[in-house]
Amino acid sequence: MAATDADADDRDDARTDAADAARLSTLRSRLRLVVDGHEAGMRLDQFLAKRCPWRSRTKIEELIRQGQVEMVGRSARPSRKVWAHETILVRLPRPKRELDLHRAGAPATLDVLHEDRDLIAVNKPPDIPVHPGGRLLEDTVITRLHERFGVGAPGFDPETGIVPKLCHRLDLETSGVLLVAKSDPVAAEMGRQMRGRETIKEYLALVHGTVRDETFVIDAPIGDHPTSLVANRRAVVPGGSPSRTGVTVERRYRDFTLVRCRLWTGRRHQIRCHLHHAGFPLVGDKIYGLDESYFLAYYEERLDDAMRTRLMLPRQALHAERLVVAHPRGGDPLAVRAPLWPDFAELLATLAPAAPVTS
Repeated sequence: MAATDADADDRDDARTDAADAARLSTLRSRLRLVVDGHEAGMRLDQFLAKRCPWRSRTKIEELIRQGQVEMVGRSARPSRKVWAHETILVRLPRPKRELDLHRAGAPATLDVLHEDRDLIAVNKPPDIPVHPGGRLLEDTVITRLHERFGVGAPGFDPETGIVPKLCHRLDLETSGVLLVAKSDPVAAEMGRQMRGRETIKEYLALVHGTVRDETFVIDAPIGDHPTSLVANRRAVVPGGSPSRTGVTVERRYRDFTLVRCRLWTGRRHQIRCHLHHAGFPLVGDKIYGLDESYFLAYYEERLDDAMRTRLMLPRQALHAERLVVAHPRGGDPLAVRAPLWPDFAELLATLAPAAPVTS
């Protein structure tokens, strides 16, 4: 989802709210299937049944009829023959867990970390999207903000009231500091600062493995993954966008490390992609974690108890802990911190500390 992530691409800052909503509804749940030479000539429904054996033929035909299957340059029909090397995009329904969370609507309020005449900072909960999208249309960060501060608020005056504008984005599963402007000019200024890398964004991430160096920088270009089934997966690739992440060890556990990540650039999935590339995937990450098949199992509601145990956390262990910006009215910089979300903190409490280093 979320995301898009807090590590959203530079180009995402310029997207309209409507485009963001449409993007959010599809980006996290697409498969990208490339037809092999020996599969050429198969019916589309047969090809999808072969590649997606966890879905019944009936469900596959429903996806095609509902317009959830795309064939580039031509319409998708169950009987249409696939071509060698063409790409088929399949949108998967949102998993039951996300819909259950939406219906539960918990927590019911946003934790406001800071508010002044220009800006609001909230501690975004995990599993709540920043914008409406897909079937998650009502319980989102932006709708909650409107209910509290904007058009939906009791006693809202259109002459003096505010229309909250997100200054940046966090992925669906990422928690932490999210900055919101109370006016278009302030939103534009915050966007300029973030595009110009004038802000400080720091995240806490729990990763698998023992990170040996106390501090280091991952400087590696990021682009689309060349072979992944997951359409929005990123990878370190030659010719990708220049990407730089600073990493500092916060705490060591047996088989795990809590690290602080500083974003020097802002590519989509940057932290998750860079840490995976360095050999330290995030706990709970179903795309860049143990195996991307967990992502497919999650969307198909096939996660069993053993898989959930290995994931350790139902969402990626990534938290936007600190944000520093220049206030639009001048004066001292605005620095906001978000306490760890309870699920993240509770997981840390269960981990055994690393053995002391002996000389």
